[in-house]
Amino acid sequence: MNKKLIFQVAATYIGAVMGAGFASGQEIQQFFISFGKKGLLGIGTSALLFAIFGYIMLDLQKSWQVSSYTEFFQALIGKKWGSKIDILISILLFIGMMAMLSGTGAVFQQYLDLSPWIGTLLTAVVIALALWYKGEGVLWINSALIPIKFIFCFGIALLAILFMEGTKNISVDNIANPLVGHYLFSSILYVSFNLTIAMVVFASLGKDVQKSEGLFGAALGGLGLGLFASIIGLSLLKFPEVQNYEIPMVVVAGKLGSWWAFFYVVVLWLAMLTAAIGNGFSLVSHFEKKYNMNYRKVALILLIIVIPLAGIKFSLIVKIVYPLFGYLGLIFLPFLLLNWIKNRILLPK
Repeated sequence: MNKKLIFQVAATYIGAVMGAGFASGQEIQQFFISFGKKGLLGIGTSALLFAIFGYIMLDLQKSWQVSSYTEFFQALIGKKWGSKIDILISILLFIGMMAMLSGTGAVFQQYLDLSPWIGTLLTAVVIALALWYKGEGVLWINSALIPIKFIFCFGIALLAILFMEGTKNISVDNIANPLVGHYLFSSILYVSFNLTIAMVVFASLGKDVQKSEGLFGAALGGLGLGLFASIIGLSLLKFPEVQNYEIPMVVVAGKLGSWWAFFYVVVLWLAMLTAAIGNGFSLVSHFEKKYNMNYRKVALILLIIVIPLAGIKFSLIVKIVYPLFGYLGLIFLPFLLLNWIKNRILLPK
């Protein structure tokens, strides 16, 4: 059993999902805690779904022996629709990468009082280095950064829950997003919106994750996401006043002291960085394989195009992109389940 690969796949799964919205607490607030304590049941449901569909996703990839997300989606829903979905996913990957670069600029400006372009350019340099080493670089940077990100975010939220006195006698109106309506449907939508990008990242890594250990790593990563989301959710419930902030978890960290808030900002930048790397690698790999283009030239062109566009407001990008990912992902969930049942139960090898 290759424990290193299990860890790398789990870290990559967490990295694909745990972007700026997750680490900031905004996603957890929007999809779960807006429903109050019932949102914790939603988090548990999403953790189970992440583990199940993560396993199914890599098991199908192993069975089909695909090495790009185009091949994966064509095998999943057919060549005709797979090709059309491919165009939309490429656009969403590009916008997602742009959103993360824009977010890093906002973090540097709002919390470090620096020019947003310093954050954007610094992030772009790290992305370029990760992309230069292709799949190995993506697995390495995720296995190196995800534990740091996980420990800090998880640790700060847990410390606040255990050692800080909760806010009392404060009533906060929990207004659920009308696009989701019910906490259980919200958990499904959350999984579908994140699973789309996870499918793209894993498919782009090809044979690097097509092993038995990869399947267990995906399941472990899904459970890890649920555990982390639960801690963030509990901290938001303990300090209800932070739910009105754009980045609530930084306010939670600030209750432990100003240095804790600063460290959380650094971790938030790492969250944006790993998400941008996953999106960028998937997009570059796609163009390399589909159009027979030079990988490193495509990476350079992508960065040259996306950097100027990173000046667009982060919140505006997220408001448009996240629902698109969610509703697009709802299309894929039944196809994943049905194909897996067909491959493993009805027509086993």
